[in-house]
Amino acid sequence: MTLEHTDAESDEFTLSFSSEMPVDRPRGTEILSHDADAVDLSRLNDGAPLLMNHNADKLLGAVMSAEISGGKGRAVCRWGTSDLAQQARADVAHGVLRNVSVGYEIIEEETDESGRIVVTRWMPLEISLVSVPSDPSVGVGRSHKRSTRKTKKSVSQPMTQTQFLPVTPIATGFDEYSRESNEFSMVRAIQAAASGDWSQAGREREINQELQRREGKRTQGFLVPEQAWSKRAFTAGTATAGGNLIQTELLAGSFIDALRDRLAIAELGAQTLPGLVGNVNIPKRTGSSTAYWFGADNADAVTESTGTIGHVSMQPRTVGAYSKFSRLMQLQSTPEIESLIRADFVALLADAIDSAAINGSGSSNQPTGILQTSGIGSVAGGTNGLAPTLDHLLDLKKEVAVDNADLPTCGYLTNAKVENVISKLTDSNNAYLLSPYGSELGQSQIAGRRFVVSNNVPSNLTKGSGTDLSAIIYGNFSDLLIGLYGTLEILTDPYTDFAKGTVGVRALQSIDIAVRHAESFAAMTDAIAS
Repeated sequence: MTLEHTDAESDEFTLSFSSEMPVDRPRGTEILSHDADAVDLSRLNDGAPLLMNHNADKLLGAVMSAEISGGKGRAVCRWGTSDLAQQARADVAHGVLRNVSVGYEIIEEETDESGRIVVTRWMPLEISLVSVPSDPSVGVGRSHKRSTRKTKKSVSQPMTQTQFLPVTPIATGFDEYSRESNEFSMVRAIQAAASGDWSQAGREREINQELQRREGKRTQGFLVPEQAWSKRAFTAGTATAGGNLIQTELLAGSFIDALRDRLAIAELGAQTLPGLVGNVNIPKRTGSSTAYWFGADNADAVTESTGTIGHVSMQPRTVGAYSKFSRLMQLQSTPEIESLIRADFVALLADAIDSAAINGSGSSNQPTGILQTSGIGSVAGGTNGLAPTLDHLLDLKKEVAVDNADLPTCGYLTNAKVENVISKLTDSNNAYLLSPYGSELGQSQIAGRRFVVSNNVPSNLTKGSGTDLSAIIYGNFSDLLIGLYGTLEILTDPYTDFAKGTVGVRALQSIDIAVRHAESFAAMTDAIAS
């Protein structure tokens, strides 16, 4: 960029801050259109800040006016009076500080025939003097002529021309994208989505745009990257109020890992299948081939037999969770509040997925759960239900075993009411049959198999005149599949409880659940437990 007008005695100077030069970003090569109607200069012409390296705490001055001409964005700026501003002014005068960058918000974009992203509508939010630009065709004090031919320039240095303010520079490459995704802030993204102002959530907006490009979808909210989840142990505090939390280390983990930690079905071995797209057919064996024995002379012929292969179908179904966050909680940016919000969404979604996997109806957009799957084994208690005994539990195990599906990894799943009944069963020596802790703390066992409790197992079933009956499931839960489609989508609602200063937040995740082999499960659905 050329320094178009300067005066050592004047506090004002003119610079160019943007051009149509292609820039490599994690989501692809990006070009900012400089057509007359492509750039919304309202923020710049309303006294936008002049910053140092996109740092809102390092104010150098203000933008007095801005325009688009000659395929570039140009602005008249005024120096501030702080020591930092005067130091930067001296560096500019001596030709030391020459690079300019712009923080901007993307409003509309499209992809051209060569696969490049053309931003057709955008709004500059601030201008920065920077050490290293992503677009070297703009800057301060570059008076020599440049070719007007557009060139693609590889950016090997960290990017400082960034889309939003402030943002840690994002370089190209998968590793860098993963590192940036680990720093994704749900709090900042929710604040930005609710207010419509992404100037303080640059990283989050750029990652959201990259995810939308990868998944080929548009959302009115934002998408959350897999890496932006954490596992955390709160050591003190009032979690329900989001206060008095002790500082602990924030460890990044995937959404799948966080979800599995909360799923009872995952504790028993249910498999998660991430990254699914569209309708999926998972193969399964429905009939076996036949084995033969040979004579010593190998003269016997082998009769051809073919195993029968079927499939179980999965398709995306969307589950949603809704929560509300107060204004005070939104203003927090500590790791504790960040983790609390993430944990809230994980708990809500895990509860819904567990419930659907256990007893989903298969209608009204719900997946089909184990109890509603045709062909699973069945153990009956009585005409109107019956209190469960050890015999019932062993019969459930037998139903799976006769179909060659009983494995050491199989287990029981029921609710807290049934657990209370089972925990009181004793043998002839008055020893309790339910071992409260197996090989690991918290893993109860009975009949040599794991015993897991979830109150998503129904306790409102009916049979004959019996009501409020409970279910007990036994099975090989590795034959229960949880398919995940795309990434978690967040939508905000700042209007419903506007008077209270509360923002409603809805989390959406597309999933499906399928039982690969019905023979791997058996259930008792008339257990009396109070």
